[in-house]
Amino acid sequence: MKKILSRFLTRLSTKMLNIDDLKTPKELEPLLEYRPVNLCSKNLDDFLLKLRHKHLVNHIIVTDLEGIVIGSTEKDLREGFKSAAMYNYINTEIKELSIILIESKGWNIIFKYSDNVYFIKANDSLSRIEVMAIVNDLENYLKVIK
Repeated sequence: MKKILSRFLTRLSTKMLNIDDLKTPKELEPLLEYRPVNLCSKNLDDFLLKLRHKHLVNHIIVTDLEGIVIGSTEKDLREGFKSAAMYNYINTEIKELSIILIESKGWNIIFKYSDNVYFIKANDSLSRIEVMAIVNDLENYLKVIK
């Protein structure tokens, strides 16, 4: 009796929830197709905007250790100075710091790599691999334009 009832409820739920329909709706197909992002740019700010779209982050700011903004996707340049100052302060308290993650209206990621401080704002936390992918793209671009 339990098997019959279980089988009946399984069939009913599959019909009601439309579980067996595994096809992608036509409205979502354009969103799911792969489109390569062309990062070629002569302007650093334009490159950062393209990089922002590629990695799906909100903002990317690159500063030197003194807080001088090298490039930014955000109009407010004070944010870059604050991120470098925050990194330098926390680095004095905690030696050999790799990445600072702050959750406040999304995620703020601050880290240093080869004499630059990177500040990334994202809706979700990024793994170290994702952060390093952004840094590698930026470092390669900065080497080319120098």
